[in-house]
Amino acid sequence: MLGDGANNGEGGTSGPCVPKTCAQLGYTCGPNSDGCDNVIQCGTCTAPEFCGAGGYSKCGGNTTVLEGGSGCTPRTCAELGFNCGPAGDGCGGLIPSCGACNGVQICGGGGKASVCGDDVDGGCTNLCLQQVACSNGGTTTITGTVYAPTPPAYLPPGGSPDPLYDALVYVPNAPVQAFAPGLTCDVCGAQASGDPLVSFTTGPTGKFTLTNAPCGTNIPLVIQLGRWRRQITIPSVACCQDNALTPDETRLPRTSAEGDIPFMAIVTGYIDPIECILPKIGIDVSEFTNPGGGGRVELYKADSAGGGAVIDANTPLSSALYNSPAALNAHDLVIFDCEAAEYDKSATAQANVIDYANAGGRVFASHFSYVWLFDDAPFSSTAAWQVDQTPYPPNPLTADINTSFQKGMDFSTWLGNLNPSALLGPNTILVQEPRHDTNSVNVPPSQLFLTADPATSPNNPLEFTFNTPIMPDAGPQCGRVLFSDFHVSTSGTGMGTFPTECPIAPMTPQEKVLEFMLFDLTSCIQQTTPPPPPTCTPMTCAAQHIECGPADDGCGNLIECGPCTAPAQCGAGNHFGQCSNPDGGYCIPKTCKEQSTECGPIGDGCGHLLNCGKCDPPQTCGGGGHPGNCGGGGNQ
Repeated sequence: MLGDGANNGEGGTSGPCVPKTCAQLGYTCGPNSDGCDNVIQCGTCTAPEFCGAGGYSKCGGNTTVLEGGSGCTPRTCAELGFNCGPAGDGCGGLIPSCGACNGVQICGGGGKASVCGDDVDGGCTNLCLQQVACSNGGTTTITGTVYAPTPPAYLPPGGSPDPLYDALVYVPNAPVQAFAPGLTCDVCGAQASGDPLVSFTTGPTGKFTLTNAPCGTNIPLVIQLGRWRRQITIPSVACCQDNALTPDETRLPRTSAEGDIPFMAIVTGYIDPIECILPKIGIDVSEFTNPGGGGRVELYKADSAGGGAVIDANTPLSSALYNSPAALNAHDLVIFDCEAAEYDKSATAQANVIDYANAGGRVFASHFSYVWLFDDAPFSSTAAWQVDQTPYPPNPLTADINTSFQKGMDFSTWLGNLNPSALLGPNTILVQEPRHDTNSVNVPPSQLFLTADPATSPNNPLEFTFNTPIMPDAGPQCGRVLFSDFHVSTSGTGMGTFPTECPIAPMTPQEKVLEFMLFDLTSCIQQTTPPPPPTCTPMTCAAQHIECGPADDGCGNLIECGPCTAPAQCGAGNHFGQCSNPDGGYCIPKTCKEQSTECGPIGDGCGHLLNCGKCDPPQTCGGGGHPGNCGGGGNQ
């Protein structure tokens, strides 16, 4: 049985496939297919709701009853009626592929979403015509690793730039449009331009593989992370084999001449000069200018007594930025350095920053820049603020990475892959110059990334984010705020002229934390709150129509369904799990695979016990609402 909206877009005549949006399909959560061989992200649910509880790919409460049971039962390609492309299983999970189309057919080309059809109207155009069917199940692939644009001068001897997490790599089948200037609501799944033909989103290793890629000469490739974007042309892609790209081909741009860089404003402060980290990440110093100077990073000097670094004598004071909604709204990201003391801001300036974030802006605040957060509702609701607690925590301080959600786990994996010595132990790092300005974070709306070791500095969150608007009345959340309660950069002076205030040196492990968080801050908006606990409703012997021998309750637990009374035998006559007359023949035991079971104990139908394996955390047996199969613990 299909969930609500599972086959929207069916019907019509043969021809080009018209991709559907999440809204058109009626989906509110999970990855899904647009009906044309592409994956779209339809959002996440807020606990206690979870994906699929309100219908196919729709959020709902965890007490909602679906199709005779609680939880969400993942659909298969066959149940959905799909035979090509990816598909959402309706419960927040992704089926990578329901098959591929051969010859002149394309996915959705017959007017039926995710079903192969003839493209009689010429819908397969441009690079689609260069996707070829390979013999022996082979395919054309383009592979590589997405890297930060860090230049050699900022790398250790023999070192390489850091791989990037959550970057989108795709081959466009149409012209890629320029980003519209100013603030936009860049929700995940809606930011890729150019009708992506094949795509891939990187994990903690930064590696990607584009399968069924078009082959031939001059194949375009787009690498994008939020409003970072680089477009290259691959001179030649060989058919039916792997085509590996070089690190220089797959890095993000260093200058606006090489590609798109988010438009940033930095309020420089006397302490924690974050502007010194950006050249290490890879933004060329030529892109740092005064406002109106044409660079992608504009500097404003803090109004406070300590001041901050400048481009020259014409660098304006920061009040010219935060007192002007127009100046704020021109930028994709605003960074507030620590100003060495609590310099409170006016209610009007605070309101301007809140409005900026609500409209899609990104805000990074370091230490004393909590003045933008702690006493101005609704930002003040993000944590239990108790600012400027002294004495300061021990320096350095052990901090724990929060791995209770997928991005936190990936962050820990990413950092450990870069430099295992950066981790003191499992999911722990050493933090220099920590501070203590909150006692806890409120979830929701906030998501904690780093917290101080409770044995040394209890009740001390060190880094958290929240999406904005915090309580939207309608529509999606569009912006994000990151608060860091420690000094990330400990090598720059914070004073004088940029870039001479900044040493040329490789990034420290602590600066790499900022690198990950800044790229995440500028990426598309997605929820990062922990998923609800996986649910599984145990089944009785009677519910499974089993009257003898051991069985599985569908949640990984063993139940005994009782013995048979002689002369009846369990499973005789091949009556699975039933007491039958032995004259009917011997019982033929069934394997785990034959019973579509991948976890937990289960009976073989003849009175004997099988063990079908365990699930990898965070999944649990039956946790996705599908008895005897691993599920739950969805990615956020």
